[in-house]
Amino acid sequence: MSLGNLSNSNFLSKYIKIYRKGGIKAVLQEGGWKVFTIFFMFFLIKGLLWLLIPYLIAKGFLS
Repeated sequence: MSLGNLSNSNFLSKYIKIYRKGGIKAVLQEGGWKVFTIFFMFFLIKGLLWLLIPYLIAKGFLS
């Protein structure tokens, strides 16, 4: 699944509509733990990459 297809997926479009109507609280009420887990994992991986990439550059692995 490409990134372009992800933005057109039914899963994402459903929660985008809910977000536009009721905000983040409505999304979490509708999606529950599934949406919370996806958001948590996304930001966890993003944060780890922000730490890992400079470390690998400093060590000389990505130069």
